[in-house]
Amino acid sequence: MLPALLPLFPLPQVVLFPHTFLPLHIFEPRYQDMTVQVLNSHHHLVITLMREPQASDPLGQHAAVFEVGCLGEVVRAEPLTGGRWNLLVQGKETVRILGEEADDHPFRQARTEPMPFDATLLWPGPQRRRLMAALHDYARSQGIEDQLKELLDLPLEDQALLNTLAMALDFEPTERQFLLESLDLPTLADRMLQLLEFAAGGRALPGL
Repeated sequence: MLPALLPLFPLPQVVLFPHTFLPLHIFEPRYQDMTVQVLNSHHHLVITLMREPQASDPLGQHAAVFEVGCLGEVVRAEPLTGGRWNLLVQGKETVRILGEEADDHPFRQARTEPMPFDATLLWPGPQRRRLMAALHDYARSQGIEDQLKELLDLPLEDQALLNTLAMALDFEPTERQFLLESLDLPTLADRMLQLLEFAAGGRALPGL
């Protein structure tokens, strides 16, 4: 069982999704300390998007964050010189940040609760076909049909497939946050379709 208080790792441009993987390079001293603690205990941390990264606080020690993040598990850790680490984190579940608590640790810590994703709701056929058509139209417009086919051919359940697409497509960070906060398959698919149609209407998504 995980502790009630988990390390909080705010990032300025990154949103982690359940069932996906994120490589991290840990170099800042307080996050080196966080990594050592995580690896010596439960191997979990909460990754969340900064709301408005400040030039004076690029590592997010005091930056406001979105209240919805992703619980991640460190599945691979490579120690480097100078206390640095290369980590591979797997997203486990979406969580809501209930509040932060300060103690003697140099990194932020937060209490969270799970945000259950309802994967039992049917993803209606017309909605599926419309989303797939939008994905293929976009891929053709960008010349990335082969890359999209590789993703669609992955042996993934629907939620994992949509989350993988959310990570692979070059959405803005706040757009990824919009996708992360979906509570069921139809909502996630509909939000992704909205973003693809928005891109087709003028905002460029420069590839996978």
